[in-house]
Order: sequence, then C-alpha cells, then structure tokens
Amino acid sequence: MSLETLTVLAIDDDSGGAELLRRHLEGISGFDVTFIHAGSPSESKKTLVGNSVDLIFLDHLLGAETGLKLLEQLRAAGELRPIIAMTGQGDEYLVRDLMRKGADDYLVKRDISPELLRRSIENATSRFHRRRLESLTKDLARDLKKKNDILEQKNRRLAELYDTAHEFVDNVSHEFRTPLTVIKEFTSIMNDGLVGEVTAEQKEYLGTVLDRVDDLATMIDDMLDISKLEAGLLGATRRVCTVEDVPGRVQKTLERKASSNQISLVFPAITSSLAIYCDPEKIGRVIINLTINAIKFSDEDSEVSLWVKEEPGDDTIRIGVTDHGPGIAPEKVAEIFERFQQLDGDIRSSTKGFGLGLNIARELVHLNFGDIDVKSEIGEGSTFSFTVPVADPKKLIHRYLDRIDTFRNGASYVSLVTVEVDPSIGEPERSDVERFVQHQIRRTDLVVSAPSKGWVVVAVSKQVELGSLIQRIKQAHLDANRNRPGAPLSDIAMTVKGTWPVHDGREEFMKFYECELAPLETVHA
Repeated sequence: MSLETLTVLAIDDDSGGAELLRRHLEGISGFDVTFIHAGSPSESKKTLVGNSVDLIFLDHLLGAETGLKLLEQLRAAGELRPIIAMTGQGDEYLVRDLMRKGADDYLVKRDISPELLRRSIENATSRFHRRRLESLTKDLARDLKKKNDILEQKNRRLAELYDTAHEFVDNVSHEFRTPLTVIKEFTSIMNDGLVGEVTAEQKEYLGTVLDRVDDLATMIDDMLDISKLEAGLLGATRRVCTVEDVPGRVQKTLERKASSNQISLVFPAITSSLAIYCDPEKIGRVIINLTINAIKFSDEDSEVSLWVKEEPGDDTIRIGVTDHGPGIAPEKVAEIFERFQQLDGDIRSSTKGFGLGLNIARELVHLNFGDIDVKSEIGEGSTFSFTVPVADPKKLIHRYLDRIDTFRNGASYVSLVTVEVDPSIGEPERSDVERFVQHQIRRTDLVVSAPSKGWVVVAVSKQVELGSLIQRIKQAHLDANRNRPGAPLSDIAMTVKGTWPVHDGREEFMKFYECELAPLETVHA
C-alpha cells in the first residue's frame, strides 16, 4: 500500500459522520485520498468487490446491524485489509471486542483529528502488513507440508521399489545359480570324457557351452555385487595372504575362457615374497573382470598377460592385465569405470554383459584399500592394473585412515574398542571367535589381532554410536550360542578405549593403537 495515494471506504449509516471523516482525511498532509462511502453492510460488501480499497473505516453502529458483526463476517470471509473501527464513546469492553474480532485500531469519533488519523492509519497499515505476511507464511507452510507429504509418499514408494528391485535381483541371481551350476558340472563331465568318448568337434562345442556358462555366472556375480554395493551391504573378509593365493584361485576359469576365445593367456611367475592384505575372493573377482574384459577386446591368436610387481615406495603390490587390443580413446578413459558404460568397438564375445565389470572392479579395489589405473594407446592395446597393500599393520592403518574420507557418507571420527577372551582358550576356539567378530563389523571397520589379549576393533563411529555397536555384537553372540551346535563360543569382554577426530586426533589415536597392539602381529579384517 502506498502512503501517497489511499483509497478509503467508510462504512457508516450516518452520512454526516462520513462527511466529517472525509474532511479530516483530506487534512492529512502528503495523502491523496479517494473517499468512498457505504451506508450499509450490504452496500459495503458490493463496494469491496468492485473497488481497490486500501483501508476501511467501520462504524460500530450500522442501524439494524452492528459493526462488530460485520467485522466478524469480513474477517471470517478472509478479508485481510486494514480495518479501523469507530465508536461514539471509548467503552473499553466494546474496544476489546472490536480488537478481538479483527480490528487493527479504533477511534473515538469526538477525538478524531488529522494527526490522530495519520497515526491510526500507520498503525493499522503496519498490522495489516504483518497479518498478510503471517497469512502468506501459513499458506507457504501449508503448501510446503502438502508437497512434503507427497514427496514422502514418493520416497516411500521409491524405497519400496528399491527394496523390491534388490530382492528381485538377489532372488533371480540365486535362482540362476543352481541351474547354471548343474549345466556347468554336467558339461564338464562330458567334456572330460567321463561318460564316453567325445569327438574334437563335440569337445569344441562343449567348451563353448562352458565359456558361455562362465559369462552368465560373471553377469550374475556382477548383479549381486552391484546390488550389495548400492545397499552398502557388500562386506570384505580381509586377511593376510600370499601373492600366489590371489591369481591362483581364478587361473583355471580364465584359462578356459582364453582357450575358448583362442587367446594365449600368460600367467605371472610369482617371485615376490611379500605378504599382502586383502580379501582374496574380492581381488580374484577384480582379476576375472579385468581379464575377461581384455579377452573380449583381443583378436584371435593374440596374447593377454597377467603380471605382478612390487611397488616398494608405496608399500603395495601391483597386479595388472595387458592386452593388445584396439585401445581406448583418451576421452573415454574417464567414463569406462562408470556403471552401464560399454566401450564402442568390435567385441568378439557374444555376451556383452551389463557394463558393470569395470565399475565393480574399481569398487572392490577401493574396498581393499587399493587404487586402479588404466594406460591405453589406440591400436596398441590397454593395461589395467591395481594395487593391494602389503601386510604391514602400522602402514596399513595409515592407509586406512587416509581412505576414511572416501567411505560412504564420509567419516569424521574413529574409535578403538577392545574385544578380549580368556587367554587360556585354544587356537580353534580363538579362531571361531575371530571369525564371529569379523562377521559383525561393517565394511568400513577393521578387526586387528592383539597379542595375548584378543582383538582391537577400529570403528568409524562417534563414541555415542559405540553403545549400539557393542550391544549388537553382544546380542549376536547370544544368538550364535543359542543356535550353535556343540560347544558355545567363548565369552567376550568389550571395552571402549576412546574416540578421536580423524584429522586432528590422528597422532593420539596412533599412540593408543600401537599401545594396544604391541608387539604388533598379524592383521585381519
């Protein structure tokens, strides 16, 4: 509302009183007043519909009706404009009722003057702006709540669909595994001649069947892994193992795949004596994905080679796969590790997959505290390689702390919790407890073996969150013993040693960590 121009509606059944009000309004300096008079409530309602009224003066007495009743009707109808009530006398009870029903100010007719009118108009206008802002705020809040309710409904629906999709993927994947296993086993029996001689041509066909079964099994593994990665449920059983343990477990599968595609596959001669720290099953999956990818893009009678070398400056072992395929364009290198991305070009395999293999390989490498890299030249071939940390507990914990920022949802604090058992128990019982503890932690946590004590759990948690972690492990211990055949698991005692900020408290955390582990022994997770 502008204070320079003002359209005023006076609702008063006394035309003389209305005229007096008009003259007082014209006496206010700086105002250009357009004055409208309505002699009855019905006339005033028509006027309010047809005119842009800025301010209403409402007389308390309107013949058969009262201004109080009209005021109540206007506010109930949603009328927000400022209303100044006018009374013949300053009856405090009447004034109270007028203000309660929505009047912004009131004037006693005998006291009206231009200056008093100015103050009353300013006061009523101020109240009007505040009321309109409150009304807008309520409307916005109501609209926001409505939209939030719709959004929550959609989020619940999305969550249901998300869970259904995960359940579908898991169920379908598991249902596929059984027939695929049967097909693979019986095909292998026939291929090996255990049920009768097979011709060279039949052997070739059976080899093709086995190759396609391996492709389907890899696709199923990809679906399961991506489902668990998305849900944050893919764990890792990291342990100390030898370099030979990792490629050796997948050698037979990869050799069959290479032979079926008429590719020469060269496995590394392992010379490193370093122990590495990883989940060998997960790293085996990385080697399978990288090698199968290399075979798909290699020409017949070409060579794909696996190799292993030490990275002493980085305290890691690097495992790589090199092919002599078409290579990857530089602008495509950044995209190939994203989900559902597939390289252009002639893929000789008839089973193209979902474009998940490289993305899963990267996630599994990161899960084992390593890095993955690719070097490629068009027309020359590609080399995919990744690192695995050596089994040095002190260096490993530094690598772990460096990776905390990359964990899902980030991390600000790290805690130490000791898990102790009776030191007199034998090695089999101790191993059972260790396996139990390993299965209770999250993939972002570590279990470190402590000499003669038990284990130290390194948890990405604030101290207030540790209570639920400890309670969950204790409840799982009770459940395990309730369903465990034979002797129960040994009792465990858990103690919180402290919580430190990841960045500012690292030095103090390391003192406690080394103190708990001294002398430092094998690390498991």
